[in-house]
Amino acid sequence: MGSFAAFMKGNVRQAENVKLKLERFDELIELRPIGSKEDDEIKSNCFVNKLGRKGKQERVFDPIKYNRGISVASIVSPDLNNEELQNSYGVRGADNLFAEMFLAGEANQILEEVMEISGIGDDINDDVEEAKN
Repeated sequence: MGSFAAFMKGNVRQAENVKLKLERFDELIELRPIGSKEDDEIKSNCFVNKLGRKGKQERVFDPIKYNRGISVASIVSPDLNNEELQNSYGVRGADNLFAEMFLAGEANQILEEVMEISGIGDDINDDVEEAKN
C-alpha cells in the first residue's frame, strides 16, 4: 500500500498549459486546464430558470453556457479581458469577445482541447474498452 505522501501538493505533477493553432490566427492560442473547484463554480453559474410543468419555474442546466464558460476561462492568451482587443471587435466582456472572435468550428476546437486537458468528459467505458484491447 502506498503512502499518502505521493498525494501531497508538492509531490503532484502540475497540469501544463497547451498551445492550439487555429488556421485564421498567426499566433497560437494558449489554454490552461480547468480545476475541479473552478469547474464547480462555472457549473453553478450555468443554471437558468425556465417554465416547467404547470407553469412552475424550474432551474435547468444550460450546457451551451457551460461550454462557453469553460472555454473562456481556459484561454490564457490572447487575454480576452484586454480592453483593446475587445474594442477591436466592438464588444465588451470576455464572453462576448469569444463569441465574436472565433468561428463555430474554432470554438469547438477550443472546447475539445479544454475538455481533453482538464479530463472533463472522460468516460470510464472508454477506459474499459481501451484496457480490453
